[in-house]
Amino acid sequence: MKLAWIVIALLAAGFIGAKLAFSKSRLPWYLRDIFLTGWEYILVGAALGPAGFSAIDSAHLQMLDPFLALGLGWAGLIFGIQLRRRDVARIDPAALKLAVGQFLAVWLGLMGFFYMAIRFYASVPFEETLASSAVAAAAGAISSPTAISLVAPSFGRKSARDARALLMVATLDMAPAVMVVGLTLCFFSVEDGGTFSFQRGMVYMSYSAITAMAMAAFYRFMGSDRLKPEEEMTAALGFIALLSGLALYLRLSPLFLTLLCGVALANMLKPTDNIYKLLYSTEKPFYVILLIISGLLWRETGVTAWVAAGLFVAARIVLKTAAIDGTGRFMPKGLRLYAGAGLALSSQGALALAIGINHQLAFSGRSANLVFAVIVISTMVNEMAAPFLIRRYLARVRR
Repeated sequence: MKLAWIVIALLAAGFIGAKLAFSKSRLPWYLRDIFLTGWEYILVGAALGPAGFSAIDSAHLQMLDPFLALGLGWAGLIFGIQLRRRDVARIDPAALKLAVGQFLAVWLGLMGFFYMAIRFYASVPFEETLASSAVAAAAGAISSPTAISLVAPSFGRKSARDARALLMVATLDMAPAVMVVGLTLCFFSVEDGGTFSFQRGMVYMSYSAITAMAMAAFYRFMGSDRLKPEEEMTAALGFIALLSGLALYLRLSPLFLTLLCGVALANMLKPTDNIYKLLYSTEKPFYVILLIISGLLWRETGVTAWVAAGLFVAARIVLKTAAIDGTGRFMPKGLRLYAGAGLALSSQGALALAIGINHQLAFSGRSANLVFAVIVISTMVNEMAAPFLIRRYLARVRR
């Protein structure tokens, strides 16, 4: 299959899948909850990729790297524009401390787990193992608000406050995860097998910050507000393609660079700017495309990957529960989290997959394949279980 047709097929699948992924009201409630967040599209990608029927082989997948970078750039920009300074300032400091604190606790625990798993699985240099472990743990430490926002309305106003507390933590812990991914690629050189360099890290951090600010200023003053909607869509795509291309050229994380640029844009543009509508209107199609691509890139399907993923899911549940339950009691009364909230935050979502794809673009080899396989498998398992765990938690706290 030619590359152009693959890209067209992925885009078509994204827009068609966006109509179907969240339209399952006719299914019985238990099936609706199992497939609530559309994780089944990962299996569609796996069936079409090298792990399945090889309709799209490894050679064509390598040619998709620029398209993958574009998708990561889109995701990073969507997350970044949500971090407007005024909105962040309204967040209760206790909630911010809880979100960051539980992320760090889970991240450190999972990083130790992944370090041991990679060392057992393959002979990989220490520094590359450390970098891969940090990135994989970041994908495991985050929570996704998607399942919570889909389940919570069925409980009505009585559970609105509890659902809001869950949503706040699930949204806030995304930023430190992307920061970990970006800083890892700054300080660990991909070309030299993950070699750590403090000087390189500081230089690349400066590149990231300066490039993000410059590109945000360029978009702000290029006169996009005078463009027609279809022209602005083209301009936005070109802008993201340029950002993502710069990230690949500089060996930076497209996810990290566009997140920084999104933060800068959020604080430069008016809340009514059309770019917000453009990005949010394409969020669901890009989400489905991300799921399919994750399946296509999933190569490691052996027993080791499944065992590692099972242990990872168990370790993540224990760490999440301990971290949330241990600190949730200190939240203000209106945002308090009760025992079991860690289970209700089990969903990983699209950002975990984006982090895995970002890692695949940067590193190659057995360790990278294992990391990505564990992220994909754990995401599927957690997305299946999350709706039931959220319902259980909200029903209990409502009583």
